[in-house]
Amino acid sequence: MEKKIAFFDIDGTLINVPEGLMSPTAETISALKRFQEQGNLIFIATSRGELPFEAEELQFDGFIGEDGHYIVYDGQVLFDDLFTADEVRRQMEVYKQFDGRCMYSGHHSSWCDCWEDEYIQRHRKAFSRTTDKPANLIEHLDADAMEVIACCVMFKNVEDLRGAYEALKDDFTMVTYETGIIRMDVYRKGFKKGTAVRHMYEKLGIPRENTYAFGDGINDMEMLQLVGHGIAMGNAIEELKAVAEEVTGSVMENGIAGYFKKYLLK
Repeated sequence: MEKKIAFFDIDGTLINVPEGLMSPTAETISALKRFQEQGNLIFIATSRGELPFEAEELQFDGFIGEDGHYIVYDGQVLFDDLFTADEVRRQMEVYKQFDGRCMYSGHHSSWCDCWEDEYIQRHRKAFSRTTDKPANLIEHLDADAMEVIACCVMFKNVEDLRGAYEALKDDFTMVTYETGIIRMDVYRKGFKKGTAVRHMYEKLGIPRENTYAFGDGINDMEMLQLVGHGIAMGNAIEELKAVAEEVTGSVMENGIAGYFKKYLLK
């Protein structure tokens, strides 16, 4: 039987931080383990830089982080796309112009010089369920000393976000969010989550018809369109449901496990 591969977003797909689901459910873990036992692969595909949960009984075969700018497979780092110092300085200038609140992240440290800002705190609460200061946070920005792979920048309004996007669009890859916490995730020019997913299944020699992806948000749109079977969670935004091959149950309803039991498990 030909090998299959499945890619999973994290927030709103495997976990739901606002609802207190901080790790995948037992049903989801069981389904993914059975899928692996059938000779298939499971990958994370996320805007996060690392897994926010520990599931000792479940080991992912690969990790596509930072929306495609950090790729690990079989324990080996295949791609690690850090900003240059000049690229960090360019961003600082633009965010200052458009009143952006920035959180820069690297593999071992994070940088933010406005930690107490209400927009920073809202984002931290939404994705970590805490406003505690990260242990690795550095509150002084020095582009020459920062090893940065991504920047998440919050704005007071959509107009400022769009202004910053226009100023940077020719030189960076960006994912914008104009509802909820108004923000954009910024990376070096290159991969997005979807194109990184395609790169990996092609590199592994897995035909598109044997590829699956699960997501819920706007940054999952391209990913669902570039695999053979794009599945939107029941809690996904309507724009994603519109392009999905199928809509499964929500993350709180074990939607992933339900899909696997219906289509992929012997």
